[in-house]
Amino acid sequence: MRTLVIHPFDISTGMLSVIYEDKDWTVVDDNDISKSKLKRLIRDHDRIIMLGHGTAYGLINGTQNRLMVDSSLVYLLREKVCVCIWCNADMFVHRYNLKGFYTGMIISEEIEANMYKVNTKTNEVATSNTVISEAFRLAIDAEPKDMVQIVTDNYVGDGEVFDFNRSRIYHTWITED
Repeated sequence: MRTLVIHPFDISTGMLSVIYEDKDWTVVDDNDISKSKLKRLIRDHDRIIMLGHGTAYGLINGTQNRLMVDSSLVYLLREKVCVCIWCNADMFVHRYNLKGFYTGMIISEEIEANMYKVNTKTNEVATSNTVISEAFRLAIDAEPKDMVQIVTDNYVGDGEVFDFNRSRIYHTWITED
């Protein structure tokens, strides 16, 4: 399966690079990539893995605070297996009926824990980021329907951040009859 990873450079999501570090996949981490080049790359791959910060409207370009993946790419993404690991990717996936593995709001920074009134212990967010990234790495080659179980089995830790994040890991898969 030809895999494209779209992971806009952002120091705060660098821990997600463990997911693909030993893979022979095409990686886009250039925040200045043109939409036309990104479209060509998506067309040429079977699975699209999108990682970083995001909103219900798409994946944010790490340095320019604009969307890198948005509704203009949905017509291409609908024909692909998608892995959407960004905050509120669930809203994007549901809005556009995409198939694959995705996350809801995931706490990856202390400010997010405060915003959602999630109590944290010292270093809990940093520990959670390391553990969840490793869990995603362990699951990345599985079918999306199996990824949820692999991630939740391997994303082990105590505390409200772990509980919050664990409940926001999903998949959707369209079966052919």
